[in-house]
Amino acid sequence: MLEKLEVINKEKQKSRLGGGVTEIQKQHSKGKLTARERIEKLLDPGSFQELDLLSPSAESAFDATAAGQPGDGVIVGYGEINSRPLFIWSQDATVLGGSIGVVHATKITTVMEKALQAMVPIIGIVDSEGERIGDSVQYPRFYSLESMCKSLVTSSGVIPQIVLVMGPCVGGMALSTALADFVFLVRRTSYMHVAPPAEGISGEELGEAWMHAKKTGCYDVFAENDEDGLKKCRQLLSYLPLNNKEKPPFIDSGDNPNRREEELLRLVPADESKPFDMYRLISLITDNGEFFEIKRYWAANLIVGLARMGGQTVGIVANNPQHMGGCMNLDAADKMARFVRFCDAFNIPLIWLADCPAFLPSVDEETRGIIRHGSKVIFANAQATVPQITVVIRKLYGGGGLAMPGIRLGGDLFVAWPTIARGLMGAEGAVSILYRKELEAIEDKAKREEQQQKRVKEIAERLELIQCQSVQEFIDPRETRPFLIRALRLLAHRKQEWPVRKHDNIRL
Repeated sequence: MLEKLEVINKEKQKSRLGGGVTEIQKQHSKGKLTARERIEKLLDPGSFQELDLLSPSAESAFDATAAGQPGDGVIVGYGEINSRPLFIWSQDATVLGGSIGVVHATKITTVMEKALQAMVPIIGIVDSEGERIGDSVQYPRFYSLESMCKSLVTSSGVIPQIVLVMGPCVGGMALSTALADFVFLVRRTSYMHVAPPAEGISGEELGEAWMHAKKTGCYDVFAENDEDGLKKCRQLLSYLPLNNKEKPPFIDSGDNPNRREEELLRLVPADESKPFDMYRLISLITDNGEFFEIKRYWAANLIVGLARMGGQTVGIVANNPQHMGGCMNLDAADKMARFVRFCDAFNIPLIWLADCPAFLPSVDEETRGIIRHGSKVIFANAQATVPQITVVIRKLYGGGGLAMPGIRLGGDLFVAWPTIARGLMGAEGAVSILYRKELEAIEDKAKREEQQQKRVKEIAERLELIQCQSVQEFIDPRETRPFLIRALRLLAHRKQEWPVRKHDNIRL
C-alpha cells in the first residue's frame, strides 16, 4: 500500500508543476500568477480539494505513446471562502497555453454540474488561448465549449457564477465567459475578443481590459493585478447567498443602525443645476461606508453595487449627477436592468437613490434604440419581487420616474427628501412649452422676462403640490439610514407570486 501511495504522490507532485519551472517563470514574467497560485490566494488556507489532478489529455488517453499534458491545462476542485463552500476551476497557461481540449472541457463542465447539484457558487479563472483545434477535430466532442455554455445557462439565477479573466479569453471562450453573473478583468494582463484580430493588431490591442471597462461594459469588476482581482472576488462573495433558495449572509458590521448624519443636510444643493457627490451620500448611509461597485467605469451616469445596511446585503441603484447630470441612456438602462435582475434572482433587496432629469434627449440615443433599451429597465424593475425602496433625493422628471420606480411598478416604498423636484419636467421647461406663444407676443424684453418669471413661479407652486401628492412620505435626510434599515426589517419576509409561465419575454 505504501509503495502505491508513494507512486501516486510522485505523479501528483509532477502534475502540480504544470508545464514546468520554465513555463512558470514565463507566467511570472508577464506579471501573472499561476493557476495554482491563484486558487491558493483566493480560497481559505488549506481548504482546496483538487479533483481529477491525474486526468490524462485526450492525446495520451487514445495514444499510449503520446506525451500527456498535466491536468490537460486546467485545475478543478472545491474549497471555501470565508468558511463558505464553492467549486472552482482555473486554466493553467503553462500547459498548452491553457487551451481547451476534450478532457479540459470535461473537467470544467463536471465541476459546474457538481456546483449546481450542491447548490453552491462556481468560480472560474480564465487564462486560455482558446479551443485546441487538433483536439476538437480528432476526438469526440461530448464535452467542449458547448457543454460549458449549457452549464452556465442552466445554473443562471440558481447559483452565483463568477469568472475572473486573468489572461487571454478569446473566441468562443469570450462568449462563454459573458454568460456568468460577474466577469472580472485585470489591467494590462487580460483581454477578451471573439473574432481573430486583423493583421497588424494584437489580441491585447483588440480586446484589452480598459477598453472593455470604458466602452463595452463586457465586465463587472476591474482589477489592477491578479492579487487585487482575487481580493475583490472574496469581497463580492461575502455579499452573496450560496444559491437562490437562501438569503444573503447577515454580517454584523458594528455600525449603529440608528446613526444620523448631519452632513446629509448640506450635501445636496437646492439648485438642480448643481451636481453633488452621490458616492459620498452612499457612504454616509451604508454600514461603515462600504460599497462594492459593479461596472464602475461604464455608464458612469448610473451607479450600481452592493452594500450592507444594518448587516443586511442590499443592492443600490443611484443616479450620478456628476456625470451627464444623472440622465439615463442606453448603456445605463442595460446596466440597471442587468443588476436589478441579478439582485432579484438572489434575494437581495433593492434601494434606488433618485436624482434623474429623465432619459437623455439625443438623436443618437433615439436612433440606436433607446426605446428598446429603456423598456428593459421598466420590465426588470416591475418584475422584481424582492423588497424595493425608492428615495427621491432631488430631480425625477419624465421617464426617470419609470427608471427609478414607484409603488405602481411594484415597489414597496416611495419616499423623498424635501429637495424633491418631480413632474414631466422642471418649471422653466414647462413654461417654455405652455406659454411660448404668450411670451413671444410680448415685444418688450424686460416685460417678457417679468411675465416669464411669474409663470415659472405659478408652475413651480403647482409642481410642489404634485410632489407632495406623489410620495408616501417626506423623510429628514439625516434619518435616511435608520429609515431604510427599519423598512428593510419590515419587508424581510415579502412575498409575491407571478402567473405560471415558461419564461418571460423581456425585450433584449
